[in-house]
Amino acid sequence: NRNMGKKSGGRVRVKQMGPKGGMPNIGNPMEELAIPPDQMIQLPPPVDKNMSQIWPLGETFTMNYDRFPVIYPNYLDSSKTVKQGRRISVVEAVEKPTVMDIGAALQSLGMRHVVQPYKGYSRDADSQWENLGRVLIDLPRGNNDGVAEIGADGAFDISGGHGEEKDSTVQNKKQLLRLIAARIPHLISRKERIAREKAQQEAEEKQAKEEAAAAHKAASQKVSTKTSSSNRKKKEKKKENRKV
Repeated sequence: NRNMGKKSGGRVRVKQMGPKGGMPNIGNPMEELAIPPDQMIQLPPPVDKNMSQIWPLGETFTMNYDRFPVIYPNYLDSSKTVKQGRRISVVEAVEKPTVMDIGAALQSLGMRHVVQPYKGYSRDADSQWENLGRVLIDLPRGNNDGVAEIGADGAFDISGGHGEEKDSTVQNKKQLLRLIAARIPHLISRKERIAREKAQQEAEEKQAKEEAAAAHKAASQKVSTKTSSSNRKKKEKKKENRKV
């Protein structure tokens, strides 16, 4: 309702009047459609793509790895093409290496490195989802503990750094890739991971077969029930026709 007021200076004041007692509380009309909190899809928090795992652990807060050369799993992956980033031959490469495999191989070589498990390889879209990560390696630095020492000929002598004998001399990054790829298949951690993945895949395949068999059985029973019902109706109809 609008209540007209007095004229003032040629203008009319209009006062908006609501119902007595204020507006009724009708609540939220969409409340019935709201999803209960326990039924909502809870998305995991976003990961920190800059998360880094430094080895050796004693240098976690002191290592400066800004200029370390980078290795992506694609560089060593026999299932990838050169266009997708493979840097060594298929014969020398290894099937689907992970950053953890590369890190374990580098540990066995005693090489300082940083694993960044959530960095994707830009040249291969699949690796952004299937095989994330990259490894930064302290290749050019030499020190006195037997780790990646620079020899007189300018090569990098790789030793275990923990009393192990030197087992190879790395002339360049590609040779280091070959050395890492040769070590990865023998890693115990890799063998255990592959065994777990194989067991999981077999369990999933078995479950899928069981579900398919159950669905087929249910469909067969449904068809059988329909056929029996149809036959029964036909017999009843024949009996009625005979009576007539």
